[in-house]
Amino acid sequence: MNIKTRKSPKYIKAATTLAVLACLGISSIAQAVPWCHRGTIVQIADVTWNQAQIMANFTGSIPGGVADTEVYTTYHSTNNYANTFAGGGGGFGGFSVPGSGQVRVIHYAPYTLTNMVGPGYYYTSQGVKFKLDKCYTIPPLMEHKEVARFEPTNPETGIEVVPYEKLEAMQEYWRQSEEQERK
Repeated sequence: MNIKTRKSPKYIKAATTLAVLACLGISSIAQAVPWCHRGTIVQIADVTWNQAQIMANFTGSIPGGVADTEVYTTYHSTNNYANTFAGGGGGFGGFSVPGSGQVRVIHYAPYTLTNMVGPGYYYTSQGVKFKLDKCYTIPPLMEHKEVARFEPTNPETGIEVVPYEKLEAMQEYWRQSEEQERK
């Protein structure tokens, strides 16, 4: 193959088609999974801050070129706070959950922060309200059942409350340990 053949329109078209097909094949293999896929997302906090709390949790300086310094400060202070809760998402027998142990910040108020149209509409003096969601590998303190069927057992109320198995044994254990502490 000589240089004239490599620059021919047929060769360029074939190489381009091959490159596009290769990219499409690779992108279909590498599918992204959502955050905390097959894990449990637990809301660990619902926080309301005033301006002093926002500023207390902000570290560093604001880089040049930031369009809205108030939003930048609030965003980074809430994420700094969330990072203090990160880690310890659990692990079990090689079971993997993307984002396990990570904490996600969801700002929901004030309206001027969450639905902005441009810089200059939000001020830290308005404060901020946000929720923290944490991803756990294993559902904490609960039993996971794939399929459950609800059938009312008590016709009058529709629900019959049945205590957990061996609940009395737990109460007896704690009663004994409290008695031992008193002695």
